[in-house]
Amino acid sequence: MPIGDFASPETMLRWAGKLALTILVLLLLPALLQVLLAAVPGLSILFGLVLVSLVAYVVRESERGRGRRAQQTGGAERIPILPIDTEDP
Repeated sequence: MPIGDFASPETMLRWAGKLALTILVLLLLPALLQVLLAAVPGLSILFGLVLVSLVAYVVRESERGRGRRAQQTGGAERIPILPIDTEDP
């Protein structure tokens, strides 16, 4: 895509429209959610459970994607040192 396409009026208007719509949704969604949660008593519990479930899913998937590193040993083989018996019969 040539650099001139970014500065075209059609592209600028399209991006401005998307930005305005995104801002409008981000402002109106919490207000609508607040009205719904106040109107239906059991909905707040259901919303809380769904939110906790989504957070748990995100945490689980982020752990799965990272992978585990193999635990490295110290390198050399270790020989146990036994205590010296200082009492002579």
